[in-house]
Amino acid sequence: MHLKNLGLVNFRNYIKEEVSFHPQINIFIGDNAQGKTNLLEAIYYLSGGKSNRTKKDKELIHWEKDMFSLRGIYENKKGTARINILNPREDRKRYKLNGIEQRDNPGELKAVLFSPDDLNLIKGSPSLRRNFLDREGSQIFPLYSYNLQKYNKILRQRNKLLKLNLEPGKRDKNLEPWDRQLIEVGSFIVKKRLEIVNKMAILSRLIYRRLTRCQENFNICYYSEMGFQKEDPLEKIIEIFENCLEGLREKEVRYGATLLGPHRDDISIFVDGQEARLYGSQGQQRTSILALKMAVMEIIKGYWGEYPLLMLDDVFSELDGERRNYLIKEIRGGMQTFITSTRDKNISPELEEWATKFLITKGECHSLTHGKDIQFTR
Repeated sequence: MHLKNLGLVNFRNYIKEEVSFHPQINIFIGDNAQGKTNLLEAIYYLSGGKSNRTKKDKELIHWEKDMFSLRGIYENKKGTARINILNPREDRKRYKLNGIEQRDNPGELKAVLFSPDDLNLIKGSPSLRRNFLDREGSQIFPLYSYNLQKYNKILRQRNKLLKLNLEPGKRDKNLEPWDRQLIEVGSFIVKKRLEIVNKMAILSRLIYRRLTRCQENFNICYYSEMGFQKEDPLEKIIEIFENCLEGLREKEVRYGATLLGPHRDDISIFVDGQEARLYGSQGQQRTSILALKMAVMEIIKGYWGEYPLLMLDDVFSELDGERRNYLIKEIRGGMQTFITSTRDKNISPELEEWATKFLITKGECHSLTHGKDIQFTR
């Protein structure tokens, strides 16, 4: 798939801009704080309906404006489609696919972002790793996003009930329907996460070994206090969830919160058997992230039959020669790629030959060159 055209109105520092892209490699050059990362953020938002940099959509609206809008024209195996997102400051977000209003983001445009901030996936809190799984789960499985939203609503309502000082009989009667829903929807999410992590573990292990010339081993696993195993069927997950939840009733009442479920799970990342968060070097951590992101690219292609968009936000300056060469080879494998950099010298001449280059200045995007079509190596 590839994004043919992007329109932005009042998004970050873009007042009104329209950009047409090369179907393979697009490079954005410019000084800091000119809008390069904002442009990638707009593409990311167009694909998933959320920012990769903030939870507050209001922060995306240009200063003193009332709304922002994004429009994308893209092509995938189904043909050409148009998606529009309108986000008013004081009203709900609206989506349209080919002019027809949608209840949620249609999810047909898929994208993977790799940036220096991704080190937080290893160093940061479990919530960042859960968000990573949920983002990719929503791109891979059609019902994942719907069930995740449903789960969060159930969780909020159940927590409200747990905080009430009700008599045990009345409390349990009120909680019973929410328990059933929490277990049913939460088990679906856990099952899909296990599927993603299992595939990610196999692919990222191979990619990591290629990147390190088979000198280091890499692994990723799903962690839950309920002790789920990667081969557990949905029925087994439901049974475990139900038993664990029942045993925690009094403790949950004391804390006024749901203490088990996918909202508390995590993933663990290991290099040579040691947890990368605690013992991994900076180079090992960067290699881990690169392996995970490229594994996600392959998983999406496996499920949907085509690569998602790949966005690289000033990452070439962070990688050594070995990892740069690997990434360049992957880019030339058939995926549309968007690359930002503050300097031309950070971009491989091999990529520049094929790329369309843009200059980003104060929220404006100017085309500099038009790239050739790559002869795919895969």
